[in-house]
Amino acid sequence: MYTTTPARWLLVLSVLVSLARTSAGAQDTTKVQRPDTNKKAPAAAAAAPALPFDFSGVIYTNFQKGGLKGARAQDRFDLERAYLTFKGTAGERVSWRITADVFQQRDTTLSSFYRGWALRAKYAYVQYDFLHGRADQYRANVRMGLVHTAIIDHEEQFWPRGIQQVAVEQAGYFSSSDDGIAITLSFPNKMGEAYATITNGTGYASRELDRFKDYAARVTLTPLSRTHGYWKGLDISPWISVGQRASDFADRKHGTVERVDEGRRRDRYGLFVTVQDPRVSLGAHLARRIDVVESADTTRSTVPTTLERTGAVNSLYALVHPFAFTHGAHHVPIAVLLRADDVKPDKAVDPYQRYYVAGLTWELNKKTTVTFDYQTQEPKKGSHAQDLKTYFVHVIANF
Repeated sequence: MYTTTPARWLLVLSVLVSLARTSAGAQDTTKVQRPDTNKKAPAAAAAAPALPFDFSGVIYTNFQKGGLKGARAQDRFDLERAYLTFKGTAGERVSWRITADVFQQRDTTLSSFYRGWALRAKYAYVQYDFLHGRADQYRANVRMGLVHTAIIDHEEQFWPRGIQQVAVEQAGYFSSSDDGIAITLSFPNKMGEAYATITNGTGYASRELDRFKDYAARVTLTPLSRTHGYWKGLDISPWISVGQRASDFADRKHGTVERVDEGRRRDRYGLFVTVQDPRVSLGAHLARRIDVVESADTTRSTVPTTLERTGAVNSLYALVHPFAFTHGAHHVPIAVLLRADDVKPDKAVDPYQRYYVAGLTWELNKKTTVTFDYQTQEPKKGSHAQDLKTYFVHVIANF
């Protein structure tokens, strides 16, 4: 019969104790592991550095077919404009803005140098908010640099600049920005604003050319902004610009004509009225310009002959969202765009030109639109204006 000796039992017992210790030291995956408090937590990922300014912009690009009479088979893709805007602060109550204008160089005298796109400043100013207040109080600021002129930027809040310039800019009354100083007074409760400027008068595309200045002001009234209904969006904006330019004979003596030191009149004024509504937006702009025109016989005259010439612009437009009249659950982002301008360079004579825009706009989203439109300029009663007929596909993208 087999008998277990004490030595053999001791060997078996030692093996079992060893196995028990090994099992107790193994990881129990069914229990939540406690964190090791002696270890340092991993460093959090560094946040992306914020820019010290705000950046935004808009791109106006198009495809067009047509153009001048006799050359209407032409077509081209065109990047008309790209505006790049930077805004920031410069301490308490002080801010700044710079808007770069990407444009195509179209001066044929410079074609041998460069025929592509260039970059220039459109707006560049420092602003001081000297009157703070709530929405029911007056607020005011002053700007210096390349500032907005009296009416163009305000009208572009209602008419899309990417389709065509507003009538007074297209007719050459003045530029949309100029170098100078501007002050804005905002009325309480969204009742409007007053805006006034003193500028060089040469526009942002030119340096100062003489010592004369333009003095301009606009008053915008929104008397029904706190009501309900269609007329809530009524905007009434009378404006005026009073200025002078240097004489055509200012720089030197021209033959027998002596040098002229005094300035020549350059005044503009008008009334812009619009009603903005999600269904139908209507706009009307009536503007006038008064310029002094000079002429002289440089072989006999000692002073030039001057003549005051008064020009006129009448512009009407409408943006209609036809599906906004329905009560469907889904918004159809389509709008009809219509505009008609009459431009008369001199009210004392017959010639004038008529300008039409008709198009269909599709809103791809809140920031991008595509417009299929037709634009025509027709000379009337002996006008020497260009005869234009052009089909466009316009894309406007904000970012």
